[in-house]
Amino acid sequence: MGGIMKNISLTVQKAAVLLVACIFSYCPLTAFAGDIEFSGGVTAEIDYLVDGSVWIFDANVIMYEPAHIQGFVVTGSGAVLDVYGGQIDYLLMISMHDMTLADGVVTVYGTDFAVDGVPVDPETTELFLQGQMLSGIYENGAPFAYPVDCVVFGGAGYSYYQTVKLGWLVSQPDIELSFGEYDFGQTYIGDTKTTTLTIYNLGNAGLTVQSFSLEQDETAQQFAFTTSQTLPFTLEPNTTVAIDIHYTPVIEGLAESIFSVFSNDPDDPRISTELIGIGVPVVLSAEEQSAFIIETFNESFRDGLIQGEGNAKSAVNKLATFGKMLATADELIVTGYGEYALDVLLMIEAKCDGQRSPKDFIEGQGVVELNIMINQLIETLQAQ
Repeated sequence: MGGIMKNISLTVQKAAVLLVACIFSYCPLTAFAGDIEFSGGVTAEIDYLVDGSVWIFDANVIMYEPAHIQGFVVTGSGAVLDVYGGQIDYLLMISMHDMTLADGVVTVYGTDFAVDGVPVDPETTELFLQGQMLSGIYENGAPFAYPVDCVVFGGAGYSYYQTVKLGWLVSQPDIELSFGEYDFGQTYIGDTKTTTLTIYNLGNAGLTVQSFSLEQDETAQQFAFTTSQTLPFTLEPNTTVAIDIHYTPVIEGLAESIFSVFSNDPDDPRISTELIGIGVPVVLSAEEQSAFIIETFNESFRDGLIQGEGNAKSAVNKLATFGKMLATADELIVTGYGEYALDVLLMIEAKCDGQRSPKDFIEGQGVVELNIMINQLIETLQAQ
């Protein structure tokens, strides 16, 4: 066996270069062309592409994603190989080369182990395999499959079998949200902003999302969420689902909410994200305000919320005159004569302010709201 190992191991020059690179438990390579040998008691990690094979003699090596061995992996006496992730394209061979050293120990960590597609009893801690396919799922949820060959030593009436150890990991879901808080920023009252919250299952078992909750001020519910999923639903390992969260301010000022996800994650049965936003009033131009005032005046008249003041004939004339004054102010604003429109609006405001002098032209439940809108338009024109 020792002769075979010599014939297929690295050249002295390659081994020397590798040992210098990987000494002190650190190997900075992101890819390696050709075979690699670890020996002499070094400790190393493999998380890169090896365009060749890996040989481990009397050394401690950890292999994890995204390791990719395009050849085979061979371990000898004194080797300790812990496999947490990665792919082996050809073969994992567990062997011996020096009877004076301790047996090599190769442990593959994961769940759902199977041999040639047949599930392994979870009570099994080691397997003797000869060219059989070992498969399973690593802790990060990535599936793996590669053949394993355990060498047999014999002589003088005895046989000695190498084995691959199985490091069974507890299968459980692991929930994570794409953000822990989100600020919608300033949003005009009545407008809607939407963000997408992603729920991840980073575990190695199905994540059952049982329910959602949205805590907010009940008197002004400004946050909402939508999803295409029907509760409860299950996310398989390494899958996601998107939840759309909406903010529609209805009042001015700061708004806060807590969106929570309830699941079967044993560590985080409830995980939350904080939502904030600021509602700001819509700023209308003078033209928009004037058009809205005329629309409100006409609707209030139709709904009986505004009437002319005085007896029948006088009331009709005053109502018509008030409407014409509004139309005149609107035309002046549209044509760019805001300063003249301001003079007209000041006269209009005095005719609907509820004061005895000068006497109002209109009365009714809708007058107060109309007067407020007219004063707001006056302030807009005065600020120009």
